[in-house]
Amino acid sequence: MTDREIMAMAVERFGGRQLVKCCEELAELQQAICKLFDGSVTYDMDLEAVVEEMADVEIMLEQVRMILGVDPEQEARWRDRKLRRLRARMEQQ
Repeated sequence: MTDREIMAMAVERFGGRQLVKCCEELAELQQAICKLFDGSVTYDMDLEAVVEEMADVEIMLEQVRMILGVDPEQEARWRDRKLRRLRARMEQQ
């Protein structure tokens, strides 16, 4: 079974609730990133937590794409616009 098939099964089973789950995973990533700077545990432990949460977010984003029927070309255009804007900012400095 491919990764995409597994995610499609999750979307079929859980439906739009996966959108809320995506929000939860984003919050967990945010929290893990913040812990990199608070000194409560070692950097290596915190980094591992960030990487784990990044994986969760990537999986959830793919499910969001499936649920909402996101056009890959539309998403790519937005990504390109955002990267061009970032490049312009970097070139101004």
